[in-house]
Amino acid sequence: MKRLFYYFILILALIVMAAFAIANKQWIAEGVALSYDPSAPGAEASTLHLPMFLILFGILVIGMLIGGITVWLKQSRFRRAARIAQVEAERHRNELDRLRSQTAPAAESRDSHAILPSSVPF
Repeated sequence: MKRLFYYFILILALIVMAAFAIANKQWIAEGVALSYDPSAPGAEASTLHLPMFLILFGILVIGMLIGGITVWLKQSRFRRAARIAQVEAERHRNELDRLRSQTAPAAESRDSHAILPSSVPF
């Protein structure tokens, strides 16, 4: 069901982009004038003439960066939990090694004094 929804959204987005491209053929071929000065929108000094594909790719890159940063920030709690679990696992490993080293000499001394059962003739 998720995959079907994904493909539906993808096809819908492709249709919208194709319709946008067809409706704005002159923008795609000639380019777009972008002005970054709101007080004088027609001034040559504050206007960029760019092809439409550069604007669309720029918007795509900016969207990917914003999305990536957002996801990275939202997953910080999971990375923190993983770091804490890793430190705790290492602490438990060290404690286990310490306890094994403490119990190893005691086990060896018990084994050396062990009484073996006598053989029973049949």
